[in-house]
Amino acid sequence: MMDLKLTGKNVLVTGSSMGIGRAIALAFAEQGANVLINYVGDDHIAETVRLQAEENGAKALKYNADVSDSSQVSDMFQYMDTQLGEIDILVNNAGIAQNAPITEMTDEQWDKMIKVHLYGNFYNCREAAKRMKVKNKGKIINISSDLGSLGCEEYTHYSAAKGGINAFTKSLARELAPNITVNAVAPGGTHTDILLAFGDNYIEEESAKYPLKRLAQPEEIAKSVLFLASENADFYTGQILGPNGGGVMNG
Repeated sequence: MMDLKLTGKNVLVTGSSMGIGRAIALAFAEQGANVLINYVGDDHIAETVRLQAEENGAKALKYNADVSDSSQVSDMFQYMDTQLGEIDILVNNAGIAQNAPITEMTDEQWDKMIKVHLYGNFYNCREAAKRMKVKNKGKIINISSDLGSLGCEEYTHYSAAKGGINAFTKSLARELAPNITVNAVAPGGTHTDILLAFGDNYIEEESAKYPLKRLAQPEEIAKSVLFLASENADFYTGQILGPNGGGVMNG
């Protein structure tokens, strides 16, 4: 495995007890980074991930916090300061997905989608930036989606939130340059528990939409995140990296 020089780095991965976030947290741990696993919900699942991460010899902690609540995010960063140390890398992965036709979408559905994704990114980036600016160094990686560029019927709130994350990433990259980099990873369809619950037919239909004729594995998305977190990406900022099987082609 290539040494990405992440040993000893302190990393916060939001929404990292399952799916893509779990793969990201474990990938950092494999590289020797110390990881704070953020989650909401099942403590047992989060503890399982924490133990897996610790098997690699790095320090791994877990913290239950709703990223859409600014006070909980603030408390989480204070916990990280005292229990893990100064943050080096923030990965904003926490998110939700839900379909709803625009004519039936409730105020509450719209608000929750925007709060978790956009407010969640804002709250975590604000806390991370305060700390990174003091030491004049750091990396922020936001998890977006191919739908932030493509859009999708019955996912207008989700697509809008992810498109907002793309614009937020570019703006923050300009604000925090030159010593703090801010980038995003915008995956296409990925094999996660949420997606697999839709069944084999859905997986086949989704796979057919991509030129590579398959969906990603969470570990493939994690590789893009680790690249952006490493010294290999020191000249990347304000970029939207797209591990999406060709679903979105840029350039």
